[in-house]
Amino acid sequence: MKIQLILFSLLLSIIANAQNLKTFSATMLPDSLCYLSIKSGKAYTKDAAGEVKTTLDLGLFETKNDKSSIIEWYNLKPDNEKVPEALCGTKTKVAAIGFDREQFDKCKTAADLKRMTSYISTNSFSHFAVVRNSNDYYQRCFIIEREDGKRGLIFMTATGGNAFKAEVKAE
Repeated sequence: MKIQLILFSLLLSIIANAQNLKTFSATMLPDSLCYLSIKSGKAYTKDAAGEVKTTLDLGLFETKNDKSSIIEWYNLKPDNEKVPEALCGTKTKVAAIGFDREQFDKCKTAADLKRMTSYISTNSFSHFAVVRNSNDYYQRCFIIEREDGKRGLIFMTATGGNAFKAEVKAE
């Protein structure tokens, strides 16, 4: 009985100390509301982004051609052709991952995130990731790694037109 009580107390302590991930959602529009800040938990327009550029992590940009458009996440590193020079700064990296909605929803704590993504090495990340490159291809889930090594997930849902709902879970 005493051992069970100790184990139960230990389990409660572990559960109480599990670090929940910071969560938020933001509407994103590649042509206007296109900059995402994990730190502040919101999206910014091109005009507002200049005032908070040190907190920005990614930009959602569209490249149009004759028949389709490509929508991609880009980090804000200085040599990035998609990002205006005045908004360059952070070097958050991004990669598309094969999480479905259920897996994304199950990731609630930092321990969950580490367990579910520990197979992804830093070398797997890039300065950009494709969200949509045709009507047939649409990537929904992304993992990010900030400059401080902390990670997060972004789940994208098309909400009509060129708008997306970005749901974020981050350390």
